[in-house]
Amino acid sequence: MLARLGIPQNQPILNANNLDEVLAAVARINRERHALDYGTDGAVIKILDRAEREQLGFTSRAPRWAAAYKFLPEQKETTLNNILIQVGRTGVLTPVAELTPVLISGSTVSRATLHNQDEIDRKDIRLGASVLIEKAGEIIPAIVKVIRHADGAAPYSLYDSVHGKCPSCGGPISQEEGFVAWRCTNFACPAQAVTSIKHFAARKALDLDGLGEIVAEALVRHGHCTTPLDLFSLTEETLANLNLGTEESPRRFGEKNAAKVIAALEAAKSKPLHRWLYAMGIRQLGESAAKELSRIHRTLSEIPDSPVLAEILRDTRPTAKKQNEFLAKYSITGDVGPAVAETIVTFFNSEAGRHTLARFAELGIDPVSDNYLPIAAEADLSALPLAGKTFVITGTLSMDRDAMKELIEAKGGKVSGSVSAKTSYVLAGEGGGSKRDKAEKLGVAILDEAAMLTLMQGE
Repeated sequence: MLARLGIPQNQPILNANNLDEVLAAVARINRERHALDYGTDGAVIKILDRAEREQLGFTSRAPRWAAAYKFLPEQKETTLNNILIQVGRTGVLTPVAELTPVLISGSTVSRATLHNQDEIDRKDIRLGASVLIEKAGEIIPAIVKVIRHADGAAPYSLYDSVHGKCPSCGGPISQEEGFVAWRCTNFACPAQAVTSIKHFAARKALDLDGLGEIVAEALVRHGHCTTPLDLFSLTEETLANLNLGTEESPRRFGEKNAAKVIAALEAAKSKPLHRWLYAMGIRQLGESAAKELSRIHRTLSEIPDSPVLAEILRDTRPTAKKQNEFLAKYSITGDVGPAVAETIVTFFNSEAGRHTLARFAELGIDPVSDNYLPIAAEADLSALPLAGKTFVITGTLSMDRDAMKELIEAKGGKVSGSVSAKTSYVLAGEGGGSKRDKAEKLGVAILDEAAMLTLMQGE
């Protein structure tokens, strides 16, 4: 019927009456598949008789009357001449093998991904080696194994090959505990521009309304931005004329959208320090760690030479934050430890970090903390209406939950994620469920927004 209707089908379609004919047909397709005008890595075998299909039935995942016979991938020997390092959009450094070109599965292969250092070590891949390659799934070139090494070839180290620096921007690279990938930790790395700008503009970061991934990609593609800080050099005219589409189908960003982004960028300059720290997307530095750093440091420019971070790195004892006389007075939470301190200090003291700070200075931006309270014992919090009280937020409020959290903290309160006997109040919006139930069970006072605002005013 498909043929009669003129609907094209993948050819060849072969009929077989017994197992021998099935195997012969599969073998024929395997011989001829590289000359077909489409790619394939197998032959699909189906029972034609409808009654037999009904009798065979289905498993939970697939019919029992159809199966795919997968062909073994074609393999060829070639030489690994060099290993290049590519930096992905999320900062991951990926080693790529440069090979002596070889024809395999219908196309010439001259490169193959090596994935990561662990894969290189597992296969003992070295420069100059003779290697066996194939196309995984008939698509992706991959090194199957090393056949023989070149004389005197040493084991390959990704870190040593790039001298511990990102090949795209010269920033520091790091390997998180438990992960195999090496990453560039410089938020101003051009190779990560789209991802970095998208994160920079996120609601929990600088909340740049109107600047999403499509706009970020267009800004980078047209050469207007290579780092997030380049956003502050954009003009309204440049943004308005930004082509979000293609040359064949252009789509202007427009004056209204441009004005909205420019206004958001201007507002971002006065956003608190913890939002800027989070927006920079430095590894290990999440929202909680950013807030703790901004509690200890008044401005961004103080952080690179922070005596607190330096002491955390110097005193490696697990109990240092409590037993070290200098650190103890700061009451540093678990959000900031040696891993965060090392990442922050390494970044800001790298060439890329110094360049970033210089760019901040050029733009006249030095974010200021809105929760600066390094030594709580020396501060008088008694005047704040929510001092000493712990809150849990549940349900839908009239304002963003993060905004309410910041408001509570600004009034001296603390916000927890779970209800316990130590909780002072539960702020319940529409739809509050299990947390409201637990508060009632424990006898914790439940407030609506109106009662919360009254409490904040000290009434």
